[in-house]
Amino acid sequence: MAKVNYAQLTEQASKIKAEVSLLDYFFKLEGLGDLRFDGKKGKEYFFGFHHQKTGSISVKEKDNLWYDHAKGEGGDIIKAVQLFENKTFVEAINRLDKNTDILADAYEAFYKKNGETEYNVSITKVLDTVQHPALLNYLRSRGLEIRDIAKAGKEVHWTNGKDNFFAIGFENKNGGYAVRSKLYKGNLNGGGISSFTIGANPQSIKMFEGSMDFSSYRSLNPKESFYAIVLNSTGNLTQKLSLNVNDKSIEKNVPVHLYFDNGVGGNKATEKALEFIKLAEDKSSFYREKGLGDVNDFLVHQKENSISQIKR
Repeated sequence: MAKVNYAQLTEQASKIKAEVSLLDYFFKLEGLGDLRFDGKKGKEYFFGFHHQKTGSISVKEKDNLWYDHAKGEGGDIIKAVQLFENKTFVEAINRLDKNTDILADAYEAFYKKNGETEYNVSITKVLDTVQHPALLNYLRSRGLEIRDIAKAGKEVHWTNGKDNFFAIGFENKNGGYAVRSKLYKGNLNGGGISSFTIGANPQSIKMFEGSMDFSSYRSLNPKESFYAIVLNSTGNLTQKLSLNVNDKSIEKNVPVHLYFDNGVGGNKATEKALEFIKLAEDKSSFYREKGLGDVNDFLVHQKENSISQIKR
């Protein structure tokens, strides 16, 4: 048996805890059917098992920690991988240290069992324009209007077993959808990036972590024309994608603007993009400097301040 180098192991563990996004990991588990996302309360994201009426697992993005209130246990990303992938502490560290894009491995670990998918999703209807009042209200709760998702967001209906669902969906490159509603956030028929061309004369490539940030940028800059790339998860920002974006920016002779979240996962994604994309620029200062999490937080904050000014 190989001797364990505990000093090296401790160093690896510290690096992983600081750089690998726990929230991305939980959203991947949710998107693959292992957990259910129950929404955000304050600064915490809540997830639950399907047998629970109310999600008991809270995730604090900035602290990169989780806690299961029902079981009275929690921890960091390493503890999560140990639990959900049935690995030892050493095994979890070795895998995370060698593959920071943990979401790709999570797909193999959770999405397939004995050659069959864990869940039975069937998309039943896709509308080019979002019409359902609940979805329109959800958009407004995020500071958005229907024009902000035009030609990108669709109304997607699907079944999972005997249950029916609907949400706003953004089609990805693999033919699936990143779907969002007040009650649900995940992926249908596989994950992947989404890309859109906004306007007739794009002057830049803009990369966003999620669809709500992409839509929020459109709301803030309605006349701007650009190529948009929505990661739908920082785990999708691979070296291959970064190099492809780099080639496109050189070919089109346009800069690449980054708008990733103000958190562990977003910071790591920004570093990776800056490393591989020659013309990349971090453009997140307008929300980071205010201590806000992302573009959507900035939009909502701006609108709330405007309403406050009007009331005075």
